[in-house]
Amino acid sequence: MIAPPNVLRAARELLGLKQVDAANAAGISRRTIQRLESGELDRTHASILLQTSYEQQGIVFVRPASGQGWGLIDNSKASEAGRQDSIEG
Repeated sequence: MIAPPNVLRAARELLGLKQVDAANAAGISRRTIQRLESGELDRTHASILLQTSYEQQGIVFVRPASGQGWGLIDNSKASEAGRQDSIEG
């Protein structure tokens, strides 16, 4: 199941990526990401590439179940660095 636009945007933001960085990692254009995140574009292949890229970077997409909406789990290195900073600080 492909995540909706707002969930793809939230995943990118959890990773701390700009659209251009996410585009480079997924092998698609920044404009494609803009259009996917705004819901302007419904390109299954590009969405799959983007979602897969986020998953490879540590994002877990939690699919809707029992009437609940989408969720995200951040197992990325960026999240680990943030937790480490808060432990040391």
